Amino acid sequence: MPRLALVPRLLRSRPLTKGLRYLYRYTRPRADRHNETLWPFVTVRRDGQGRLSGCDLHGVRGPATVPLDRLPRGIGGDAHLILSGPSVAQIDYDQCRMSTVMGVNGSIALRARHPALRFDYYAMLDAGFVKRRRDLVAQVLAQDLVLFVTPEVYRWIALLFDNRTVRCRIALFEEVHQRAQQRRARPEELAAQLGADPDLVLFDAHHPMHAHGFSLDAARGLFGGGTVAYTSLQFLAWLGARTVYLHGLDLTATAGPRFYESAGAQLPTALDRQYAGHIEPAFRQASQLLRARGIKVYNLSVLSRLGDDIFEKRHWSCLLAPAAQPLTSPEQ
Repeated sequence: MPRLALVPRLLRSRPLTKGLRYLYRYTRPRADRHNETLWPFVTVRRDGQGRLSGCDLHGVRGPATVPLDRLPRGIGGDAHLILSGPSVAQIDYDQCRMSTVMGVNGSIALRARHPALRFDYYAMLDAGFVKRRRDLVAQVLAQDLVLFVTPEVYRWIALLFDNRTVRCRIALFEEVHQRAQQRRARPEELAAQLGADPDLVLFDAHHPMHAHGFSLDAARGLFGGGTVAYTSLQFLAWLGARTVYLHGLDLTATAGPRFYESAGAQLPTALDRQYAGHIEPAFRQASQLLRARGIKVYNLSVLSRLGDDIFEKRHWSCLLAPAAQPLTSPEQ
């Protein structure tokens, strides 16, 4: 095997990456802890305004990326966010009328049953998913869409996939309160920085898990909400969606495995552990902000853990052509 071919294999070696992570963790301040998966493999680039514009990988060449501020925006109408809750399996996508569609993680598996389904946007922020479900990630990379990823996810895509198989456009993003290769901002610093910022709306800088807020300018960063669904909702608002339909936002592991998984073979999830203290409060405050800005959000999971007081619930049949819609509301 050529010497250079050994480099990617070495860089994805679990003992090496784990050892370097521990070295970083115990030689740097706690405020730098979120960067332990990037060092020493990634160097990020920023523009004159401090926004993340790209990153350089050491030892491997990644696919081309495009800065967020260069992406076309202006959805201007309806957008659909397809998540991974088991309720997604109940939706007949062959009959649904949808324009702009965004997926996350394993949403692409729906195309096995509904080949006509097309995604315009996609989001991944879990490197573990990239490593464990390469089959699904490969399908996403082969699509003509925009894929939003963190620098860590981007690194693993570069390590595990041939650049020649990547058809999508990749855009990097980061979280506001813990920017890549910068010290994590203290709550009082974050509150002072953002103040009355109209685009980075801070709800709670002192939340014990993550700062709560909502970004209307993805190029400047996003707020974590304990789930990729929250990240994706910020992307759609920034892209200009005026109405968002949430598919499969069940938000509970007790409902069963993700629609593309089988019982006993699920990837781990922190939904139940983070729901009450992190996920629900973030969505609740975001719903009020979006409502005030005239953005409508409908939850198509009638059994979702989120209540109607956060997002109005509708049955998926509302997406059917008028002539195909049932005369009475389906049983809930």
